[in-house]
Amino acid sequence: MAAHRPSLILILAVLFACGALLTSHSVEAKPVQPKTALRKRTARNTAPAGALVVSKSPSSGQFSTVQAAVNALPNDGSEQTIFIESGTYDEQVYIDRSGMLTIMGETADTSNYESNVVTISNSLSATAAGSDDLSGTLRVHKDDFALYNVNVKNTFGQGSQALALSAYGTNHGYYGSGFYSYQDTVLAEQGAQFYGYCYIEGAVDFIFGQHGFAFFQRTTIASIGPGAITADGPASKTDGLFVINESTIEQSSAATEDLTGLVFLGRPWTEFATASPSSVFTPCSVAYTSCTLGSVINSAGWEEWSSTEPNTEDVTFAEYDNGGPGSEGTRASFATKITSNADYTAAAVLGSDWTSWVDQGYVDQ
Repeated sequence: MAAHRPSLILILAVLFACGALLTSHSVEAKPVQPKTALRKRTARNTAPAGALVVSKSPSSGQFSTVQAAVNALPNDGSEQTIFIESGTYDEQVYIDRSGMLTIMGETADTSNYESNVVTISNSLSATAAGSDDLSGTLRVHKDDFALYNVNVKNTFGQGSQALALSAYGTNHGYYGSGFYSYQDTVLAEQGAQFYGYCYIEGAVDFIFGQHGFAFFQRTTIASIGPGAITADGPASKTDGLFVINESTIEQSSAATEDLTGLVFLGRPWTEFATASPSSVFTPCSVAYTSCTLGSVINSAGWEEWSSTEPNTEDVTFAEYDNGGPGSEGTRASFATKITSNADYTAAAVLGSDWTSWVDQGYVDQ
């Protein structure tokens, strides 16, 4: 009888093979999610496991400043998270650590910027700092970065460029965050960058850059004074593109005057437009698609860089399917209304792999 009984080794081998098949099947059936994917519209009151904690309360957090937490990160390419508890942190933050870094602000509602209770604030002009980048309240000089529900402010005011965000890197995601300044609020300088359900406030050239490919999704863009919203300055016809999609353009509640007709969608920092990916449509360096344009927008839509240096010879700005009072009027000669946005989707702007690093919870409601 013993000769006909299966050996223990054979039984274990069969069980191991079955387990391997089941495991393989379950992995294949499960969709791959971006590493930074979070559940939108839920509170984030406590730090995720393993995160470095920044707090105004000495008994609560490991660090009292954001920069101290950044400095404590290992520079070994590993994935790291910083969680910031409620409060205003008066400091300038510089980030250059390697590896994926996610910074999360405490909030009662992650869906957009409206419930944000974390602010990083600084007051520094580019004149005093020595350059636009050096004036930034938050300076991100790295690839693979995500920011959730943090307000970033440069409170310098009028008189000089003064950045809230200076973003040098690719695969940057900004979610439910607010950026506040007067001139040159957000510098999207290089790489692929996504801004979802954010708030951006300023007056002059307050979304600008030269080599960045940035997509702004369902973002509120609010003017606090007269001027152009965007100033894109590509160095060639294949360098740099901003697309603002399904967003709202309005007057900031902090504006001290009526801005009706005093705001422009953009002006050309350089004389180049960026060729669309398929070269089907007219090249452009900035496009507004399916946006609601408030009465602050001038009927010409776009303006020259200056009377002595218009920079309009090789530049075209595009609009598609916009609504609101600011979408009406005779546009400037270097602007066009396109009949399709196929070349200005997130995939076209950010690259075919964009879903692997953009949190899809901030693409649509």
